[in-house]
Amino acid sequence: MNLRLSLATVAALTSVNAAFAADAIVIAEPEPVEYVRVCDAFGAGFFYIPGTETCLKFDGYVRMQIGARGGSDYDAGVYDGDYVEGWRFTTRARLNVDTRSETEMGTLRGFMRIQADATSNADASYGMDQAMVQLGGFYVGYTDSAFGAPWALPGMVRFGILHTDDGGQYASQQRQQIGYAFNGANGLFGSITLENDENEGEGYMPDVVGVAGISQGWGGVWGKAAYDESAEEYAVLGAAQYNIPGFAGSSLRLGLFYASGVSMYALDMPVSGGGSSDEGTVEWSVAASYLHKINAQWSATVGGQYFEEFSGDNAYMVQAAVVWLPVTNFEVRAEGFYASEENLVGGEDDDTWSGFLRFTRYF
Repeated sequence: MNLRLSLATVAALTSVNAAFAADAIVIAEPEPVEYVRVCDAFGAGFFYIPGTETCLKFDGYVRMQIGARGGSDYDAGVYDGDYVEGWRFTTRARLNVDTRSETEMGTLRGFMRIQADATSNADASYGMDQAMVQLGGFYVGYTDSAFGAPWALPGMVRFGILHTDDGGQYASQQRQQIGYAFNGANGLFGSITLENDENEGEGYMPDVVGVAGISQGWGGVWGKAAYDESAEEYAVLGAAQYNIPGFAGSSLRLGLFYASGVSMYALDMPVSGGGSSDEGTVEWSVAASYLHKINAQWSATVGGQYFEEFSGDNAYMVQAAVVWLPVTNFEVRAEGFYASEENLVGGEDDDTWSGFLRFTRYF
C-alpha cells in the first residue's frame, strides 16, 4: 500500500513540474519573411520590389579608356583648345535603374541613368544622363534624339550606321521629348517624337522626328525623317542591315543621309566640324559597315563614311575595331579612326586620327 502511494505521489509531482516548465518556456511564432522574387516578365536581371508587383533592374558598367589623337590641324600641340597631342585617359561609371509593371493600359516603365566621366586627376561629378517615363507606347522625358537613337525601338536603328562604338557621324544629341512608339508582332515598328528646341523659332512649336521600319531574322530596313522647326530645314536617313547566314552575330549595314540645309539634324564634317553654316555642314553622306563575329570571345568590324559638304568640300572617314571578351561581362576593345577632308580654300587636305584601348566591366 505504501509502495502504491509513493508511486502515485511521484507521478503527481512530475506532472506538476512538467506543467510549470511548459508555462515558463514561451516560443515566439516566426515572423513571415518575404524573399526577393525573380521577375522574368521583362527579361533577365529583374526582380520584384518586396510588397509590390513592380519589377526592378540595376545594370550599368565601369570602364577605363586610354586614348590618343592627332592630325594636320594640331598646331603647337593643341587641337581646338582642348586636346593635346598625346595620351588621354578617361574613366566612366554608369548606373541604369529600370522599373516596370503591367497595367490595363500596357507596361508602365520608369528609367534613369546616372553617369560620371573623370577626364583628369580629380573626382568626377555624377549627373542625370537620361530619365524617361513610358506607359504603353507613350513616352516622355530626356534621352537621345529620336533621329540618332529612337527610344523603345529595336537596337539596330539606334545610333550610327557603323558597327564601331563611335558609330560614325549621325547627328548625336540628347533632348527633352514627348513621343509614341509602336512595335508589332510581325517586326514592324515606328515612332513619332516631338523634341524641345528651347523656344527657338516659333516658341510653342517643337522639332518633329518620325521613324519607321521592319526588323526580322534576316535583318531590317528603316528610315528616319526630322524637321528642325526653327531652321525650317529637314534631314532624312535610309538604312538596312543584313544578317550574314551561317555566321551568327555577323552583319552588314548600309545607310544614306541627306539634309536640306543647316539644322540640328544635319551631320558635321568629320574634321572641320562646326555645322553652323554651309562650311562644316554635310548635305549628303553614305556609310557602310561590316561586323564579323569570329567566335564567342572575338569579333572585328570595319566601316567607312563619305561626306559632301554644302560648300562643295568632301571628306571620308574609316573606323575599325577589335573586341575581346575573355570572360563573361568583361570587354577589351581596341578602336581606331581616321578622317581626311578636302580644303578648297587652303588647297591642302586636312586630316585627323584617333584611337583608344578600353577595358569595361558590365553588370
